[in-house]
Amino acid sequence: MELAIREGILEKAGPMYQFTHDILQQTIYDSIHPNSRILLHKSIGKHLLDAAANNPSIHMLAVDQINLFCREGTPSSEERALFASSNAKAAKFALSSYSFKQARSYIDTGITLLEPNHWETQYALSLSLFEMSASVSCITGDTTTMHSRLQEVLAHVLTFEDSLKGASLLVKLLASNSQFDDARFNCFDILKHLGETFPREINASTVQNELPAIRSMLTNVSYDQMKALPQMTDRSKLNAMTFLNLLCMCSNMSKPLLLPILSSRMLKLTLQHGLCADGIVGLALAGHSMVRFLFADDVPLALQTGRVCEALIAESPQKHLLRSRLCNELWTTLKMIQQPMQAVTAEFPEMYRSAMLSGDIESAVLCRVTYPCACFWTGASSLSSASQNLVGCLKEASKYQQSLVLFMAMAILQCCVHLSGESINEVEMKSMEELRALGEGNAFLEGQVFVHNLASHFYMREYEQRLLLQAEQHYLNRDLVSADAAYEASIRSARDHKWLNEEALAYELHGVFCVENGMRDKGTAQLRAAIDRYREWGAANVAKRVQLYVDGLAAAKSSDGDAAANQSCG
Repeated sequence: MELAIREGILEKAGPMYQFTHDILQQTIYDSIHPNSRILLHKSIGKHLLDAAANNPSIHMLAVDQINLFCREGTPSSEERALFASSNAKAAKFALSSYSFKQARSYIDTGITLLEPNHWETQYALSLSLFEMSASVSCITGDTTTMHSRLQEVLAHVLTFEDSLKGASLLVKLLASNSQFDDARFNCFDILKHLGETFPREINASTVQNELPAIRSMLTNVSYDQMKALPQMTDRSKLNAMTFLNLLCMCSNMSKPLLLPILSSRMLKLTLQHGLCADGIVGLALAGHSMVRFLFADDVPLALQTGRVCEALIAESPQKHLLRSRLCNELWTTLKMIQQPMQAVTAEFPEMYRSAMLSGDIESAVLCRVTYPCACFWTGASSLSSASQNLVGCLKEASKYQQSLVLFMAMAILQCCVHLSGESINEVEMKSMEELRALGEGNAFLEGQVFVHNLASHFYMREYEQRLLLQAEQHYLNRDLVSADAAYEASIRSARDHKWLNEEALAYELHGVFCVENGMRDKGTAQLRAAIDRYREWGAANVAKRVQLYVDGLAAAKSSDGDAAANQSCG
């Protein structure tokens, strides 16, 4: 080595040696006979493997050398077993650092090195490699490979415990294809085997009977109490919590009546058997259920629950996964009730990145679509900005085959197109009629209605809309003084809290009110203000409609003036 340094071939930096130039390295490498090169890679790899001592970097470097040998060389039976196991370990190291492409390379090589009858002779190794392959395929959106790997796993598992990882991935695969009934059936079947049974029929009455129990548990829940709980260690209960979490994920849009029942069970298991990451999910879902199904009387309790969840998440080793997993239940629902929407949605890009880095594609795509949807419903950004974000969501949902998110984004994008009059050519769009047909039977439209209704409960939004509704009510009752004051208050509230679309609507309704009650000049001024706000929001089509109404008023005023002049001359 010292001679190579003196000759300028190598250079040393601390304990590290490297070639002085890439071309020099390649020239020396090419000068080695191909057969010798193959054996050299194996020799280097095996020496590094012996020295790795569970060091991830050295182990993966060793496996990289071994795999160069495996591509062209012929390992012995003993070497195939060793190298397959080494690739599986390297894949785990890569997955722990979120290097999914690198992990897939190790997994695929490891599978090719297995024996022909590997499920009989290398069962544990085969199970590990095929489960990791299905997981990485789920993360990368390769549902074809994911499906084939899961079929292989579920066809060869020897015990119920061994089937659980494959079963959980199968639920994700079914949910991504909007096969929610099958996904829920699989979850209920697994939970039954784990000792967690549920009523065959769950309806509104079942939910109403469960809500008092949730309220009672949440009333006594505090951060100190949750922190004082032991960690959940019972494997059966931990597995049950995993599948309860999965069941909540595929029920949120498709069968929301299940959420109070499921979150109640998760909360009970947490209080009885200890805390785990899924227990924090159950706690957040319980608070979310109180808002979703009762709301008015239970907002303070739900908000307190949300604060406890936030504190627990901040200290959890899985905080990034939990933040993205609960983007809808905790951030979109509970936090937006008490905080300005702009402050809450500013966190969504970071939650999206955290979810993508950790491989939680479902939560990442949901974070990605929730942000522009919330901006659309609240008018917190222009329609053009919301549209561009939704186009990005469509591309990503299509890539990862998240069909429900795909249709959700498409429905909101259609609304943006209708309001703005702008066409979208970057992605293939379905008409609203096609989306309604797709929504029948899978509660897609029910989910959209919930998002629409939820928008009325964002921070200060309820107060502002109540003013507008009061103004309309006063007008219907012919209390014109009170109506005029309520319209003005509604405009001020929307302006103060930067609800651009609400401000535009309040100006428009006030303008119509003024025109219809003999205050044409004031009404026209309000309508012109509405046009400006609609244009600022990007709702060009709505601005055109209001402009036509204003033009009609101007034409009528001119006509009235001509008629009055003619009468005077007569």
